[in-house]
Amino acid sequence: MNRRRQCTMEDDVEMSDRPAKRHRRGCDSLELMLRIEKLLVMLSDQHGDMRHDAIEDLSSLVCDTKQLRKIQILRIVCSCVATHPMQTGVYATFLSLVNVRDYEFGCETVNYLQRQFVKHLKLGEWSEARGLLLLLADLVNANLVTVGSMMQLLSKLLDVCDEEESPQARRDFFAYLVMSALPLVGREFYEKKEMALQVLIKRLQLYMSKERCAPERSVAMLHIWSHREMPQQEYLELLWQQLLRLERSNWIEQQLLRPHLAFDDRLSTALQHVLPTQELPPQLGAVATSTIRYPKTRLGFRLFEPSDAPSNLRLPEELDIERYVLESHILELLQLHHLERKLCANQMLIYAASKPQLAVEHCIVEVLLGQMLQLPQAPYLIINYGSIIIELCKQQPSQFSQIVAQAVDVLFTQLEFMSVSSLDRFVMWFSHHLSNFRYQWNWQDWECCTRLPPLHPSPMFVRELFKRCMRLSYREYIVQLVPDSYAALLPPPPDHVFKYIDQLLPGASLANHVLQAIRGKSSVLSVGGLVEEADLEVDLKINVFMQCCLHLGCKSFTHVFAILAKFQPVLQMLVHNEDNQLSILSAISEVWANNDHLQFVLVEKMLKTQLVKANVIVDWIFGQPEQLCHMYLWEVIESIIKFTKNQSTQDTNKPSLQQQGFNDLFIYVVQWCAKVLTEHEMSYEQKETDYWTHWVLGRLQSLLFNHMEDVRGISQQLAQVAAQWEHCKRLPKLIESYLAYIQ
Repeated sequence: MNRRRQCTMEDDVEMSDRPAKRHRRGCDSLELMLRIEKLLVMLSDQHGDMRHDAIEDLSSLVCDTKQLRKIQILRIVCSCVATHPMQTGVYATFLSLVNVRDYEFGCETVNYLQRQFVKHLKLGEWSEARGLLLLLADLVNANLVTVGSMMQLLSKLLDVCDEEESPQARRDFFAYLVMSALPLVGREFYEKKEMALQVLIKRLQLYMSKERCAPERSVAMLHIWSHREMPQQEYLELLWQQLLRLERSNWIEQQLLRPHLAFDDRLSTALQHVLPTQELPPQLGAVATSTIRYPKTRLGFRLFEPSDAPSNLRLPEELDIERYVLESHILELLQLHHLERKLCANQMLIYAASKPQLAVEHCIVEVLLGQMLQLPQAPYLIINYGSIIIELCKQQPSQFSQIVAQAVDVLFTQLEFMSVSSLDRFVMWFSHHLSNFRYQWNWQDWECCTRLPPLHPSPMFVRELFKRCMRLSYREYIVQLVPDSYAALLPPPPDHVFKYIDQLLPGASLANHVLQAIRGKSSVLSVGGLVEEADLEVDLKINVFMQCCLHLGCKSFTHVFAILAKFQPVLQMLVHNEDNQLSILSAISEVWANNDHLQFVLVEKMLKTQLVKANVIVDWIFGQPEQLCHMYLWEVIESIIKFTKNQSTQDTNKPSLQQQGFNDLFIYVVQWCAKVLTEHEMSYEQKETDYWTHWVLGRLQSLLFNHMEDVRGISQQLAQVAAQWEHCKRLPKLIESYLAYIQ
């Protein structure tokens, strides 16, 4: 090979290597950022000395690596803080350690965080904004942000509370922002800006002492209990009382994470930064836009008092800031891991183990049940809370099983005062919980409910609980577990009733012929002809044919669905009007009078096969007002409303028409409620507690809460219903309070 040829080949190799090297450098940079992101996310999962080592190593890695994408690191930090707001001390310490060696990075940090904070406020991203404010407060503790500039920021936020024309929800939220930051930074303010802190507290006190215009009726709707023996303070008022106690303790608390103390010798020498001054975005001006909805008011939930904890553990009092800190940590873990029961339970147990002197286990159960029972709605599905509680009981049966039993007993003693919506959720959760522990319970402790009136909340709870347990198991097993004294509360055997066994009844002859034809494998056409030729009224024909189908399909859901699907053309031939549709529903309720669950399933099936219209089902339900106390009928109402709503989202050709169908159906349900309530009030003699009205109004309220976003669009129609039925004592008040809450 000649020299020229060799040089050319070497040049080609060198040229081909150059882009590869640049690509390698790009890959290295990307891999490094991915590594840093992973380490940043993992910071929130570290504990004790491991956390300090992880912060140290990560800050050194960032400082020792040149030309890093600083903005990308800050974006990752903001993302972590949004999901882990109670871990802001960890990220503040990391940022401050980097600031010690890289002052420009610290400057970029405060500018970026302040811009993002205002941006989240502008977009109505409230949890993200709160997380960044807590991070800024912790940056004061870690000596990156000056105390004075943080005080100015909080004062500016508190200015919103002076906007008399602003919505109450807006002013409450900004007051909450300021209050939630004070436990973190209050001690620094106390030591370095005591006079300014006193002014801030006075302004907060002035705001909280005003007659805040949150209507009492709308807040009353959120009460789980209707009496004052169980603590149910508004969350903002509760946090304010906790702050006042913290102030009396000179702002000293022991439960918040403060990892910066381990690096105090280095952080104390760092140069600090002043937070830039930025105006609040125009969207947060005096006139709130319709696109921004501020967080609604909520109530605190308490089941346990300090005396309920074991003697070797301390449960902070209700007005102790430690209770707020514990609950905030538990809520954070729940929000992060509620879909993964084992991981969520493990993280909660790790957190409880990190505080061996405190009764964290009691707080965990209290928070889980409080979230599940809270009004207007539970944030997550009931099964999420139930599966986490079950996992906790399985991992630590000696502790959590006893605490859960203690909580259930407290709830049971307060059933008479519990909201209907919360009671229904209590039924659904506890039945599922019992099913995982072989339905073992101290049933003797609840025997007192067997001597109460049938519609009293305690026996009603037990009755519905038994029904749910039997859905998950079978009747014979449940019967042998409970004492004989519960016989009156046990549902009857869920057997079907075929009335045409009595040959003297009208239609019995037709029933015999239909049964023989179906059993003889006759065609659908011949069976239909047999029914059509019978010399009977159409409604009686429908009743006979429907009862025969249900009788033959009584063995299982599969059997009954198969026979109904096969002979659906016969029913379509017979059904011509709404009275005929009511005959179908009557037949279902007659055959399965002892099986609420099967009634629900079959009625839902009739709706989905379009044999029965939604409004006819509503007529059928409210045509039996004595049954309106039972859960299953309201489950049917909820099902048909959801079905109608889903139809509106699926039909893209006529969305406005379908939405109108949902609106009309919902108003129709409310009008029926008003009608039956009025008739009941006219005939009821006030000699004893009116439990029937309690159940109907409570379940209507639950229905309203379940569809708040959709009902907001028909507020005027609801108000008209309230005005139309103003002589009905309690319904107009319920609707007015509800409308005040959802606005």
